[in-house]
Amino acid sequence: MVALLALAGVGAASIAAAGDRAPAAYALTAAALLLLGLGLVARLPQLVPWAIAFAAADYVLTRTGGDVVDGWAAVVGAALFLSAELGFWSATDDPRLPVERAVVARRVVTIAALVLAGLLVGFLLLGAAAITASSGVVVAAAGVAAAVTSIAFVLRLLR
Repeated sequence: MVALLALAGVGAASIAAAGDRAPAAYALTAAALLLLGLGLVARLPQLVPWAIAFAAADYVLTRTGGDVVDGWAAVVGAALFLSAELGFWSATDDPRLPVERAVVARRVVTIAALVLAGLLVGFLLLGAAAITASSGVVVAAAGVAAAVTSIAFVLRLLR
């Protein structure tokens, strides 16, 4: 349920900023929520990445063309990550198998720590991007590549 709520929040933020792109935003948000809901109900974890991809594409579509760095991007990234983690966990969980509370607690704490770390890194990168926003697309692309690399590195260290 939390995974759907997080994804719905991203969709609502995209729709609120869509302007003349509202029909595409509605369609992408609906597709993302439908795919995630279907993945959760039918226990199809392969649908979760597609739902996240549609929601991310929706967010990017509604933010293109602006000259200002979106201050909510870090929150949206954290919400997408939370939705992906919880959605995959829900889709792969088998209720017939007993799970120890310690394992569940450790997983919840790990996901919460990763979401908060991603949020912190996102805010730091947004601050850096806001400073260099006038530098151009190449610097922004390098910043995004650095952000993705750093988060991938942290996730690799945690596993």
